[in-house]
Amino acid sequence: MHEASDADVQSETTQREPGAAPGVPTTPGAMGAIEGLPLADRAPRYQALADRLRSELERSDPARGDA
Repeated sequence: MHEASDADVQSETTQREPGAAPGVPTTPGAMGAIEGLPLADRAPRYQALADRLRSELERSDPARGDA
C-alpha cells in the first residue's frame, strides 16, 4: 500500500471543486490524502479538515445572519 507523503497530501488538497475559492482543498481529495497517511498522522489532519468544514458551514449558513 502506498503511504502518502506531505507532498501527496498537499497535491490532493489543493485541487479545487467547481466554484471553490483558489487554494481551498476539496473534501474528497483531502480525505483521500489523509487515508494514505500512517494512522498516527491521521487524527490531526481529520481535525483540521473538520474545523475547516465547520468554519465554511458557519459562513454559508443563511440562518446565522450578520448580527
